[in-house]
Amino acid sequence: MTNDSAQALCTNAKWIGRAHCGKCHIRQLMLFSDLPENAFDHLLQPIDQFTYPPGSVIYQADTHKPFIYSIRRGMVKLAHLAQDGSNRIVRLLGPGAAVGLELLDGAENYHHTAIAITEVDLCKIPVPTIRQLEDNHPALCMHVGRQLQEQLNLADQWIVALSTGTARQRVAQLLLVLDEFFADENDAFILLSREDMAAMTGIAVETVSRMIADFKRQKLLYRHRENYYMCNVAALEQITRLD
Repeated sequence: MTNDSAQALCTNAKWIGRAHCGKCHIRQLMLFSDLPENAFDHLLQPIDQFTYPPGSVIYQADTHKPFIYSIRRGMVKLAHLAQDGSNRIVRLLGPGAAVGLELLDGAENYHHTAIAITEVDLCKIPVPTIRQLEDNHPALCMHVGRQLQEQLNLADQWIVALSTGTARQRVAQLLLVLDEFFADENDAFILLSREDMAAMTGIAVETVSRMIADFKRQKLLYRHRENYYMCNVAALEQITRLD
């Protein structure tokens, strides 16, 4: 079920609930990074900030809500319901990315279901607000277009990389994706659930579990803290090439 969680605190605790983009400490990462601070002085509809706990559905595929969501913190998965009834994860997105951009590209409804993998901090941006900013600041149109194209390009690359080769190669490739795109300042990344990994690679959950256990035994994947892991990049790259 889709639900908006309680409004969040911005990184600056004085800004509660309503996002004040001109004062945002991480705005250089966000959808509005190219805009001047005064761009937000007279918005027709305000931007709100919310947190979603892990597993929350942000929006459902084939539904329409007039909002784009910009990720401040956490990881979001975009899932597609296949004809056989299984869910396939087609994209992972982290801080600085936006979800629901298809609504700005002519779509009537969301293409995928967006689900929080970790606790997620989002700016909930009304589509009319983005249209208003685009009219006054054409640079935003270019930024949105670039981000949408980058997401599509990455999705295409991941689909090829994660849906071909042996099960061992696919899991190794997924760990390399997590390391490249979602590692923190310590080069550690959150290890997805076995179900999510299976949904990204198209192999059975049991097979994923076996591969992960094997990689841990070989010290190719090792725990850094809690659910954060690090990996032997060179060894995993060799697996993707030689198996």
